[in-house]
Amino acid sequence: MKLSEYRNIIKQRFEILKASCQFAFRKEVAYAGNNWAGVISTTAYTLSMLLFVNIIFGNTKQIAGYSHNDMLLYFFVAQLTYYTNWYLSMINIHELTIDVNRGNLDMILTKPVPALFYLTTRNIGGFRFFVDAFPPTLAIVFSINWSALSTNYTSLIYGVFIFIFGSISLHVFEFLAALPVFWLGESENIIDLAGFIGAGSGSMIPLEGFSRPLQFVLGTIIPVLISTAFTTSAILGKTNPRFLFLCAFIIALIAVSVRRIAWKIAIKNYTSASS
Repeated sequence: MKLSEYRNIIKQRFEILKASCQFAFRKEVAYAGNNWAGVISTTAYTLSMLLFVNIIFGNTKQIAGYSHNDMLLYFFVAQLTYYTNWYLSMINIHELTIDVNRGNLDMILTKPVPALFYLTTRNIGGFRFFVDAFPPTLAIVFSINWSALSTNYTSLIYGVFIFIFGSISLHVFEFLAALPVFWLGESENIIDLAGFIGAGSGSMIPLEGFSRPLQFVLGTIIPVLISTAFTTSAILGKTNPRFLFLCAFIIALIAVSVRRIAWKIAIKNYTSASS
């Protein structure tokens, strides 16, 4: 591929992202009631979980080697995973099934845009992400004694990349759950199940609290621990950050390849709802 062609591809995707963010912003600010409801809901959940963690550690000093402060960091990472997954991934995945059933996918496939990229980035709820996430996440931030955390800049950088790779893998896992709609005509329940499992990635069980077989399954086949448990363990140095980084990178790479292959197979089997 020539450099000019590569630049055009990047430019096209940037324009799609820009248009997606602008569209999502206009839609989100048009319904202020939903924004307030979301803030109240997420804040109430966060405060109840902070209370739960405080009660648990009122009777014990450590869980699987994690102190009260370590678990608060874990909860912080788990919440970031939830917000990132929902507002950057799940909304678009749900809309994909609607497009298949209503025949809207026909029009999208005829547009001069990369269909897979467009379908998975067309509705990025940046405003709702900020509004819903900021108040409750701020409560967690102020609850953590950051100076007492056993970490360093290198581990933190590894943790950031592991979080990104984990979010990619989790997105692919949920995206694959949507593809049965091309054969069955419906996959909302499957998506809901995948989303429920994905939300369980913030189950507040540290990586070191899982058995080796479960660590493997929940870190590869069902990659729900990477963006949460792997990230937190790497930041705190509980497990070798380089090893977790390498695992997360390889799994994300495989996941992206699987998504591309699965998408091509699904499109070949697509029967227009409008035909």
